[in-house]
This record gives sequence, structure tokens and C-alpha cells, in this order.
Amino acid sequence: MSSQSDQQQKLEKILIVDDNEQTATFIKFLIDEAGFICKVANTANKALEIIRSEAIDLVLLDVVMPDMDGITAAGTIKSISGKEFIPVILVTALSADEDKVAGLTHADDYITKPFSGDELLARIGSLLRIRRLHKELSLSKFRYQSLYENFPHLYISVDEDKKIVDCNRFFRETFDVTRDEVAGQYIHSFFKSEEAEMFEHFLRSFAISDIPMVHQGVFRLNGPKQTEPRLINVKAVYIGEVESGLSTVIAMEDVTRQTQLQEQQKIARKQLYRSARLASIGTLASGVAHELNNPLTAILGFSSVLVERIETGEQINESEFKQYLQIINNEALRCRDIVENLSKFAREGDSQIRNIDLDNCIRDALKLTNSRMVRKNIHLSYKLPENVRVNADANKLEQVIINIISNSLDFCPEYSTIEIAPV
Repeated sequence: MSSQSDQQQKLEKILIVDDNEQTATFIKFLIDEAGFICKVANTANKALEIIRSEAIDLVLLDVVMPDMDGITAAGTIKSISGKEFIPVILVTALSADEDKVAGLTHADDYITKPFSGDELLARIGSLLRIRRLHKELSLSKFRYQSLYENFPHLYISVDEDKKIVDCNRFFRETFDVTRDEVAGQYIHSFFKSEEAEMFEHFLRSFAISDIPMVHQGVFRLNGPKQTEPRLINVKAVYIGEVESGLSTVIAMEDVTRQTQLQEQQKIARKQLYRSARLASIGTLASGVAHELNNPLTAILGFSSVLVERIETGEQINESEFKQYLQIINNEALRCRDIVENLSKFAREGDSQIRNIDLDNCIRDALKLTNSRMVRKNIHLSYKLPENVRVNADANKLEQVIINIISNSLDFCPEYSTIEIAPV
């Protein structure tokens, strides 16, 4: 036997209850030699006082005593110990079968006098091993119940009929209910009516399996005292029919707030995106104005010449007239392209992922930033291969390119070179 086991035995306390001093002394000698802690009581009532005031691991109990018979005393010990398992061995000279049957209604073992020391110690060792296992099981159950009750998610247990057997503290607090209020209710009563059938299918889909499996789904729950539904991420494991009547353990995470925050983040991202676009448009506005100034100057110049000649009656030959009109038309088309590019860039809408030509996207962005390059005498080196296509939203990709070029222009000194090339 290991030293750890020896130490555990020394901590275990055995109570001897016998009104015969010689028998009690003999048994105490055996117990002491085996390394256990030993207590002795010569009456049943004295033994009950000790059990109520001290931690006793096993009781050796005589059947025939002056104040109370051992069978009655054994029943009282079991009543006092409650859920704790305190093994009781009846030690008596009564050897008839009916005496043994009567004794074992409350006691855990029965040994008749005379007995050998080895037999008594073997029976004691066997019952103490059972007591240790019982204590380990009780501790495991306590830990499970503590985790079940205090884990920061909503836990419920249901039986085969989908009726609630138990629920933890967070479930009760979330839905403002007590255990008694939910016990026996169908779990479907907590779901919105349109989702109750879906949840029934959710449970049925894995209950047919003999292997415990975790299944997950998101549903909306309504407590009996709530007006607003809670968005719940549900995880359930089917554990089958067991003695406690449990069939399924359901863990629920309230993701209502998390979902609300995600929606708020989406709105914030859209607002940030809109602000970035407006900032880019503001930055480009002066450049676009300068870009429009050149074609407008040409349009005004040539149209003014034509108007002046018509007003003065000066002759204009046909070829010269057509040349002026062609210049005016070309410059007007140039103005239209500039305005269309700016309008397309400023236009908002849902993302449309398409297969686009990267070269066209970059060139459209350059049209909106070209005037700033000219004013700062920035040279552009463009080395993108032909026929490069990407899957992207054209407007958003163009904005990214414009932002990159604009940032480069902000920090590049005059007469610098901006290079656009694959890495």
C-alpha cells in the first residue's frame, strides 16, 4: 500500500458502538493496529451524539444494546447522514437468516461473532473504498452542479417529452422566472411561435443518434414576462434517457447584445466609408475644377471667336468653321468624361463584386488626380501588365487607388516620381 493511501487511512475515523467492554477493546486494538482513528461509544445514544458532532467514516455497531437496538440505531444513523454515505457494519452474535435480513434493511454489512480480525478488517476496507468512491462521486456532482448553475450561459435540461427538468441561474435571471415556474413546461413555450417548429426539428434531428453529439442553431426566445425576444445561440447535446429523467442538455448563449453591436458596427463602417468618400471628393474637387478649366477655356475661346465673327459679319470658311466646332465638341466631351468620373466615384450603392479590368480602374482614378500631379510637377511611371483582371467592386477599388495616389501626392515633393507597378 502506498504512503499516500496509508495517510488517507490514518485520516479515516471509525466509531465502535458496543456495550461489552471486552469486545469493544478487542475491536479497538484491531482498528488501532490497522492505522485508523478510533472512537468508542458504549450506548447507541452516545454514538448518535458523536455522529452529530464529529466526522465519522464508518460505524461498527452491536445489535443488542440496553438503550436502543442496533437495527434502529442504524436507521437513525442513515437518517442523520442524509446524502452522505456513512457505512454501518452490524457486529452481533445473532446469526439467524431473519436477523441478517432485518439488519441489512438499514446496515451495509453484517458480521457475526465470533469473527476473525482479518475478516473484519477486510469488510471495513471494502466499505471504506465504497465510501471514498461515493465522496468522489458526490464531489464531481457538486462541481457539475456548481458549473451548471453559475456558468455565464443559459442552461436548461429537458426530458424525453421536451419538458424542462431544470434550469440554471442565468436562465432564470434572463427570463425573470423561478425554477418552479418553468419546471414541467414545454421548452417550445419559450420560442417564438414561428420558430417553435424549427426548434422541434432541431432537437429531433440529433435525438435519433445513439452517440452524444453537439448541435448548434440560432433562435429567438420569448420569456413569459418579456415583450422583446432574445436572440439565442443554442447548443444542445442528446444524452439519452437516464435515471434522472434527463434527455437533452441545452446550453444557450444570449447573443442579443452582441448582434446589436455587430449591427451598430456595420452602420459605423458605412458611415466611415461615406465620410472617407466625402473627404476624397473634397480633396478631388479643386483638382477637378482645374481639370475642367482647360477644356472650358478652349470652349469659351473658340465659341467667342465664332460669335464675334457672326456678329461682325466676317466671313468664315467652312473648313475653319468645322475645325472650331470639332474643338468645341471634343472639349465638351472631355468635360462630360470628367464630370461622369467624379459622379461615378461619388455615387453610393451596394457592393457589386464583378470581374473588372484593373487597368481601366486605375486609369479612371488617374483622370481624377491628374491635375494635382500636373500642379506639383509629379511624374507618373505606370508599369501594369495588360489584361490584368480582378474580382472586386469597381467603385470601392477606385476609391482605394485614389486614396493611395492622393496620399502619395500629399507627401511627395515637387518633381518626384510616383510609380504604379506590380510587386
